[in-house]
Amino acid sequence: MSAHLAMPLLQKATHTPRAANRLHRQPNKTVYRRDDDGTEHYIQTHQAGTRFKRALNFSHRTLRAIQRHIPVALAIAFTLAASLPVVSQAQETYPTRPVRFVVPFPPGSQLDFVTRLAAQKLMQTWGVPVIVEVRDGASGTIGVNQVVKSAPDGYTLLFTSELPIVIAPVVSKTPYDPRKDLAPIAAVAQNVYVLIAHPSIRAASVKEMIAAAKAQPGTLTVASSGEGSASHLCIELIKQAAGIDLVEIPYRGAGPSVQAVLAGDVSMYCSPIFPALPHIKSGKLRALGVAATTPSAVIPDVLPFPAQGLPDVIISTWEGAFAPSGTPQPVLDKVRDSLKELFADAEVREKVAATGLDLIWMDTPAFTEAIRSDLEKWTRVVQKTRKTQ
Repeated sequence: MSAHLAMPLLQKATHTPRAANRLHRQPNKTVYRRDDDGTEHYIQTHQAGTRFKRALNFSHRTLRAIQRHIPVALAIAFTLAASLPVVSQAQETYPTRPVRFVVPFPPGSQLDFVTRLAAQKLMQTWGVPVIVEVRDGASGTIGVNQVVKSAPDGYTLLFTSELPIVIAPVVSKTPYDPRKDLAPIAAVAQNVYVLIAHPSIRAASVKEMIAAAKAQPGTLTVASSGEGSASHLCIELIKQAAGIDLVEIPYRGAGPSVQAVLAGDVSMYCSPIFPALPHIKSGKLRALGVAATTPSAVIPDVLPFPAQGLPDVIISTWEGAFAPSGTPQPVLDKVRDSLKELFADAEVREKVAATGLDLIWMDTPAFTEAIRSDLEKWTRVVQKTRKTQ
């Protein structure tokens, strides 16, 4: 049998590192292998050793190359595997199960009414239950924090006013950062604040109220819904802009504050329009000015503060929807588009307007910018207030 025909048999018999090294150390000898039947196979060791060594060296180099790339390959594989569930969730037909809107203020508020109205319409549009859950307390921060800690999958959303987003984080430390932990979706309504007064103060305008306050410093009293509330900051803006002294008396929310003015227990209150509107229309309370750049649609005869010489007295309020940061963009887009269609409906607009809210629309970029601007504004106001105390 020729040497080249015997080669496969020899390779099969001696293809081990020890055999290859032994053949390589004896390059000039002829080796053979004897089968059980007595057949002998001859081959020159320098040929066998060289071939085996090349084959083994190639195998070792290949193995080392594979070993070097295993960590990278595994990292890529794990990254791709981890991203697959997110992609699939974002691309599914959202929503496929009940959606929950958290409202961080008590039942019966304008915010609660608007959220429940939206939930009814979204239930019809999406074909799944849309639940409104009230989680009030701590200026709305409890409810916001609950949403922040929820899974970013679009099934727990937030409907809130500006207080726990742009005021509470400025007044005190909150367990969340609204700029990092929440994804703004859209703002749908604006809550207009109006300075209401008891008829006993004999003032029908902001100018007359300022004159009365300067004539008798420290005698006019004003209700406040608590430090950091929009009503509190509204009064601070008035005091700073007009240079007057008003004595603040705290109450637990808008309802008790309005009742205090009605009873004559306090002189004034910077109130959301909703709880004050019936008393303004009945003549029991006077509306001195609106803390906005333009008149309110529900009390168009009441001039804004800027038109009465106080250009800085503007309370930028809004009511809007948020999701936890990290929610897939297709889900955010679906919620935004559904809200835009919903609040364009004539019936919905009529019902919202009846609460004293002004309907607006701020999509995500405009809403994000409004939040940034409001945070900067209220930071300046609060810092100035604390310096003068």
